[in-house]
Amino acid sequence: MNIHRHLIDPELGKQGYFLIDLSVVNTFWDENDVSDIAVFEKYLEEKRTINKSYVAHGGYLEQRALYRKNARFQSGLTRDVHMGIDLWAPVGTSVHAVLDGVIHSFAHNDDAGNYGPTLILEHDWNDKKIYSLYGHLAISDMEHWEVGLRFRESEKIATLGTPQENGGYSPHLHFQVMTTLKDYRGDFPGVAAQEELADYENMILDPNPFVFKS
Repeated sequence: MNIHRHLIDPELGKQGYFLIDLSVVNTFWDENDVSDIAVFEKYLEEKRTINKSYVAHGGYLEQRALYRKNARFQSGLTRDVHMGIDLWAPVGTSVHAVLDGVIHSFAHNDDAGNYGPTLILEHDWNDKKIYSLYGHLAISDMEHWEVGLRFRESEKIATLGTPQENGGYSPHLHFQVMTTLKDYRGDFPGVAAQEELADYENMILDPNPFVFKS
């Protein structure tokens, strides 16, 4: 698997990417609390050593134990299916535009378990409009954003935020691609219930081809 677009610091990317499993079928999470940042960071370091790579990634349509521990995702249907891809790297790591585009909207979604600072870009892609979402960013980046501001592919757009500002997670980028935003601005659901997935079928694109090539 090779990287063909830079979503995070290209220098980190040179150290390699590896896939991690946060799903409910990974028995490691039966005995360890995935929501405990210290536990999770230790897990990452062990996997980095084993894989001889640095940037962890994964999560598209992954059913995760993490969300079953958070009341935010337990209102009504249990929402535990992740609709984007996550890339884990240290606080302050640069985040880059996946394609040429302009800022559609942004917001600080600051309730616990949410995205924290969130940026959405609008792109012309294959004669269609698509939208890329970047979540768990640094608050300080927001002062540089304005609707309509244009970015080129791979240009730096933000940095990764701390757990105190990113919704309470180990530092990472949540990246998601949509064909429509409906009425959302600076936000879009990133986790759904199994029963809701059909409703998102034509709205959510697999983000992996935008990041990796075989």
